[in-house]
Amino acid sequence: MKKSVKKSTKRLFLRDVILIFALSFILTLASMLFIDQTVDPTIIPSFVRAPVVLAMNYLPVLIVMFILYFVTGSVGGSFIVAGLLILSMGVANQNKLFYRSDNVRATDLRLLKEAFDMVEDGNPIRLQKLHGAYLLCLIVSGCLLVKFLKSHLTNAQRVAGLVVSLVVGAWALNAVMVDRDRYWDNSMHRFHPYIEVERAKDRGMIYTFTYAYRDLHDRPPEGYDPEKAEAVLASYKESMPSEDKKVDIILMLRESFADLESKGAKMRPDVYASFRTLQEESIHGNIQNYCFGGGTIETERNVLAGVYSQAPYIKNRNSFAWMLKSRGYATAAMHPFTGKFYNRINTNQYLGIDTFLYSENYFDRYFVNGSGDYFPDSILFSLVVEHYDRRDKSKPYFNLVTTMQNHTPYSTENKGIGDYLDRASFTGSDEEYNSANNYLYGVKDTADQLLNMTRELEKRETPVVLIFFGDHLARLGSEGEIYPMMDIDNNLETPEGWLSNYTTPYIIWANSAAKRVLGDEFKGEGPYFSNYLLFAYALDKMGFKSPYVQYLVDRAKSFPFDAASYKSEEGKLTSHPNAETVEKSLRHRWIQYYHTTHLSYGDGEDLSTEKSSEI
Repeated sequence: MKKSVKKSTKRLFLRDVILIFALSFILTLASMLFIDQTVDPTIIPSFVRAPVVLAMNYLPVLIVMFILYFVTGSVGGSFIVAGLLILSMGVANQNKLFYRSDNVRATDLRLLKEAFDMVEDGNPIRLQKLHGAYLLCLIVSGCLLVKFLKSHLTNAQRVAGLVVSLVVGAWALNAVMVDRDRYWDNSMHRFHPYIEVERAKDRGMIYTFTYAYRDLHDRPPEGYDPEKAEAVLASYKESMPSEDKKVDIILMLRESFADLESKGAKMRPDVYASFRTLQEESIHGNIQNYCFGGGTIETERNVLAGVYSQAPYIKNRNSFAWMLKSRGYATAAMHPFTGKFYNRINTNQYLGIDTFLYSENYFDRYFVNGSGDYFPDSILFSLVVEHYDRRDKSKPYFNLVTTMQNHTPYSTENKGIGDYLDRASFTGSDEEYNSANNYLYGVKDTADQLLNMTRELEKRETPVVLIFFGDHLARLGSEGEIYPMMDIDNNLETPEGWLSNYTTPYIIWANSAAKRVLGDEFKGEGPYFSNYLLFAYALDKMGFKSPYVQYLVDRAKSFPFDAASYKSEEGKLTSHPNAETVEKSLRHRWIQYYHTTHLSYGDGEDLSTEKSSEI
């Protein structure tokens, strides 16, 4: 009799396990209906054709189903509760997409109070017919399962099963779900790969939600000692400019702007003529970036925050914008593309940016970006000057401008614009030549527009400093193979080729009013260093000598380049640094981490002001 009961219990348990696997798969497919504001059933076939994405959405559902099964002792009860959790997550995801243009993530558990406050402030929860239909199907099918499927697990078996499920769940969460390479290397290939909110949709709602668990905890560098990091910064005495010495600042990142002439390419002399004029009038030099052909946001944040190792932007993080804001500056950012690009619409606030102008709330009234046809600098640069003229003149001004003209791809067609690149020395095909030639046409236009912009700023009686830099080299070819056709070295196996592949120019230009205020002509050759040092160097020249600024300026003297491939050592680049250099690099990462995660100028809440769409 006992053997018969045991066999029956085993059969019932095996039945329940099979059902849990099947029902988890159904709920996983149902979750795909919630990944966007509008329901698109055609996404399910794309989901199934991406096995890794499917598995990474399925695994959390399966584990939660088992946990709930052992808690409730019922397949039906587990199915109902898990289904309600997915429904709640789906409603939250669709509402967050509507109100914030962002996906729901594990990090949003910090924002529950904000969500309830939004509802109380008159932002209702948006419901759809899908939600009602889903709930009805869930309740009916779940109740049928509860009624007809009875579990015969003992309390001991349920406790043992719960413990095992929790252990497996913890392991999966910390070892599988948060693996960065797996997340970035797999997608459904249905959405835009460079717009963060779209990229997250491509991984599925549940995978996106769970992957963000890694961002709930800051991961310090190896051996991190906050007291030692703090002591280094405390050794510098802060010195800031007086009110009459403050100048307005425009920090301008130019999409894919590189000096190919200085790298060896032969071209018409007028391509860089305007830029050469600006170099003669400015502090000029080169920066080493950490990305090629894409990844603008990395350079943008490296420069703005003064770090090359970024922490997740889910809360306030130290940046030079916060420092300027603490000194009375009005802080703004302008980007003539969708605010969703790299999720700037949500993350700029964490960097101390009060006002953000982007396509949807400003630039679309002047020009609407099309496919391969981006917002022209001829309009953007004039709008930057106009925005500067309309600023609140009772405060000093800071504006971070990120351009779009000359964004990849570059047409392989002959557009009849003339030959800017020397055709005789070019060794590639006509299509490859056209791609490089069209790129250089955009570079020339940018340089001409920039020169015109400085001529306008020179007319202003208020002091203003313009810092202009390129974010990365253009992706000419699929992986930069057009560069050797122009006699440009991009061999990553040598220090020279590596630098060529990752180097873009910068200028620090000041109008006459700024030169008088600062007592500096702002001319001559500046240092060649990693991009995260650029703004610190410029701020130091403008009198902003915070402890972190002074620390970076000092470090740049001995270690101007700091990257995974090559590091500075005794005035040279090496891919095999000695133990002392490695140790100093690690301690530098400690200080970067400390600076990023410890707001130097308040907790952010006291410094923040009401945000508006325009200044």
